[in-house]
Amino acid sequence: MSGVSKELEARFRSDPFSSWLGFHLDEVGPGFARVRAEVRPEVFNFAGAPHGGFLFSLADAAFAAASNSYNQLAVATSVSMQFYRAAELGDTLVAEARENHLTRRAGYYEMTVTTAEGVLVAKCLGVVHRRNRPLVEESPSEPGGVGDGGHPGVR
Repeated sequence: MSGVSKELEARFRSDPFSSWLGFHLDEVGPGFARVRAEVRPEVFNFAGAPHGGFLFSLADAAFAAASNSYNQLAVATSVSMQFYRAAELGDTLVAEARENHLTRRAGYYEMTVTTAEGVLVAKCLGVVHRRNRPLVEESPSEPGGVGDGGHPGVR
């Protein structure tokens, strides 16, 4: 997983809520993350469809990894979500978060949730506030890490 330290990747992978929901971090890099999950019976709502909270949580897990990928603590301030179709039992869902714009104190992200076949299930837009502190302490000997909390071209 290019550009992200081992310590940071381990922090993302050890998230208890994501683990409990069965989420798997497939990829994370500067300003990007991909997370997947299988639609199980436990995530269905009373109407017989996967709960919107499950879909939101999947997108949010990718959003959190992407927005914290520079090892500068980022906390969500706003997220909006649109649902396009219901997923089905057994579907593998893939959430991707991509950075649209980054400043010293804010980050703007777009998230998609699709089936493994690429069928769009939901889209999100999210904004984070970037705090002036690292998420994890990184090994000083690890080359190519992102422990400086910076990003080329950030104003």
